Amino acid sequence: MSRTVLITGASRGLGLRLAAEMAVRGDVVFGCGRSKAPADISFRYIEADVRDEKSVKALFSTLRKEADGLDVLINNAGLADAKSLLLSRAEDFAGIFAANVTGAAIMSREAAKMMKRRGGAIINISSIHVPLASVGSGAYGASKAALEQLSRVMAHELASDSISVNSLGLSYVEGAGMAEAQSKKAVEAASSRLARPGLIAVDEVLHAVDFLSSPAARNITGETLYFGGPL
Repeated sequence: MSRTVLITGASRGLGLRLAAEMAVRGDVVFGCGRSKAPADISFRYIEADVRDEKSVKALFSTLRKEADGLDVLINNAGLADAKSLLLSRAEDFAGIFAANVTGAAIMSREAAKMMKRRGGAIINISSIHVPLASVGSGAYGASKAALEQLSRVMAHELASDSISVNSLGLSYVEGAGMAEAQSKKAVEAASSRLARPGLIAVDEVLHAVDFLSSPAARNITGETLYFGGPL
């Protein structure tokens, strides 16, 4: 059965690949991002900045006009930065938290308003760096830990509306730009601490999304599923 899906950060990387794959399979997919629409896409792309409340409200205004409800929100948009605490500035933390936490909260709030009629699933993209507490991931890891806590709170608040809220703690996804954005040494250092250190495939992430947004998982909420198995 076709679902209506909204994916943030869909201009490139994992968000783009998830949006494209879900659209090909028959889902009605809306993607958003700060950049111009990618070339040759098979889904509806809307320019929006999750950090800007007015931009998010405009996005959902368009969505309500073009879609008959919303079934799944994937909060994928985010910023990452590998920097030690001694080299970090206040604006580094502010920028990352604005995108990774506040943006997800605003998107989830507006999505929940659309989902109240028939229920739905909110899936937040977190990181394996939360349990690993990787060196240099202070701002990024802290923002993702906050996102996971936000997910747990939202799971309680939205349960009566049949809206589930879960997180995926991803390790490095093959071809999604995550591993490519860091040095080989940094990737190997983080991966060596996992039970399964290899890159994960987009299909694996998609499989988890499908499960968490399915009727079979309606009673699973407030959870974080980590990929790679931190040691």
